[in-house]
Amino acid sequence: MSERPFETVVAGTTDEYRLDVVTDPEPDTPQAVVYFTAVDVDAAGEQARSLLAATTGPDDRYGELYAHDGDGGAVHCDTIHLPA
Repeated sequence: MSERPFETVVAGTTDEYRLDVVTDPEPDTPQAVVYFTAVDVDAAGEQARSLLAATTGPDDRYGELYAHDGDGGAVHCDTIHLPA
């Protein structure tokens, strides 16, 4: 997946996460990008699974979870897969 900046409205925070929802074979073109906050990476993973389940699309989809690094970059945390 290509690197994209972490576009956030809260500068300098490190408790923000981004979920790139992927529903087709091309992971560099997510169907949706969702930004949210969580207290830690475990809570972010749980929230990301809920967001992925609520996304309209094919039954087999996955999401790439990223954390904000505090400097405008995104650090990959996890790949979440919801199989069909």
